Amino acid sequence: MGKSSAKISGSPPAVGKMRRAVGIILAFIVLIVFHFIHFPSSLTPVGHALLTVMLFMLVIWVSEAVGYAASSFFLIASFTLLVAFSPESANPSKLVGTKVALGMALSGFSSQAWVLVVCALFLASAIEITGLGQRIGLFILSRMGAKPKRVLFGVLLMAFILTVFIPAQAANAALMTAVSIGIIEAFGLDLKSNLSKGMLLLVAFGTGIAGMGILTSGAPPIQTAMYISQATKHDITWLQWAIYGMPFALTMGAVLYFMVLYFFPVGKDELDGGVAVVHEHSAKLGPITTREVKLLIIMLATILLWATGKVLHPLTPSTVAVLAVVAIFFPGFRVATWKQLAGKVNWGTLMLFGAAISLGIWLLKSGAAAWVAKNTIIALGVDQWPFLLMIGAGGLFFSIFALAFSARSAAVAALVPTAIGFAQSLNIPGLSVWGMTLIFYYTIQFSVIIPVNTPMSMVAYSTDTFSSDEMMKVGIPLVIIAILLMVIFSATYWHWMGVV
Repeated sequence: MGKSSAKISGSPPAVGKMRRAVGIILAFIVLIVFHFIHFPSSLTPVGHALLTVMLFMLVIWVSEAVGYAASSFFLIASFTLLVAFSPESANPSKLVGTKVALGMALSGFSSQAWVLVVCALFLASAIEITGLGQRIGLFILSRMGAKPKRVLFGVLLMAFILTVFIPAQAANAALMTAVSIGIIEAFGLDLKSNLSKGMLLLVAFGTGIAGMGILTSGAPPIQTAMYISQATKHDITWLQWAIYGMPFALTMGAVLYFMVLYFFPVGKDELDGGVAVVHEHSAKLGPITTREVKLLIIMLATILLWATGKVLHPLTPSTVAVLAVVAIFFPGFRVATWKQLAGKVNWGTLMLFGAAISLGIWLLKSGAAAWVAKNTIIALGVDQWPFLLMIGAGGLFFSIFALAFSARSAAVAALVPTAIGFAQSLNIPGLSVWGMTLIFYYTIQFSVIIPVNTPMSMVAYSTDTFSSDEMMKVGIPLVIIAILLMVIFSATYWHWMGVV
């Protein structure tokens, strides 16, 4: 991964160190300056402290002065100290104190969303080590045939199907990348051929797009659903999330497919060796193992329980995920050991996710998110615009800001509470706050232009098949079309479904 990282960053080590040093210095300058700015009483002292923390972390995240995993400790420490020395809203003569502040900073780690993501990463690790995911991917491609356009369609289809089975978008992208490179090598394709570029570009964009339709596709949708529930008391079930998001995701997937074909035409001739090459590649995996069968049963049962929550049973997605991990370790039915899976789980992601949840929760509870919305988006008069124009402008606003983050959990923590605050500030009769927030959340998923915008695009870019310029060629028009589609869906499908 060393070469990949250097390739992505595109800067010599000395320049990287200088950039990180400047980033951390700038972050502390922002913290100090913003902390001592006087705001009107409409912003509570705790809210002021939390906004200071958010700006401090934004500089760290955008400048990448500290790795995302390590930044979780910066977030917890700054959150605890700044809130601890803030006066209580109910009793201004008394400070919040470190005991209460630390509890607030760690509250995300006790949320159902955090538990669900922990279990999801264990499930994703089990799928990786058993080889089940690769087998599913190759099975899909083997059914598509060996014509270039069908191969590309197979890669996109793989993104949507694996998103249902693998509850971690980065893991999904890594698996799809491995399968795609295997197919490229099996057919003897040049890494710089249009077909190779097309396959990996579909991985880079497709995993995030497919994830919009599945609540358990990764941390960002789970995090968003929790924020919506906290702020509006409206719980979105797994099935409802799919009903709202999957049609939009499928439409976006179709747009992506035709854009890749337009910019990187692949021809019509069948590849040398035909579909037999894919079958031969699949045969190298050997017959399906008992472990894979067990895991497939567990995953199918898990998906069924997720999809029928609050319809056939009262189990929450987090509870179902815990039961799935129990099944993986259950004596007599065990799929893997703790040692095998724990080494595959990205604990840094879990640290950042838990800390980011805490920040988002308290930005909402303190009223800081609503205050930001009123003094930025609302102050520009956007709330007076026609509703559909407001959706388009909001989508553009959040998609631009989402580009500043490489970690989607960080983007969600900063932007979704602001989206909720914006929706709550609008005086539109019958407006669905949760629905508008859900729509603006989608911008975080499809807002990808260059490789560093998401972990999924970085994984695909590390294969050296496409350049940043080639990714921008697809990414810029894709984001513009996505925002236009948001407006169309808001006027039609989402309106009919009661989302807005």
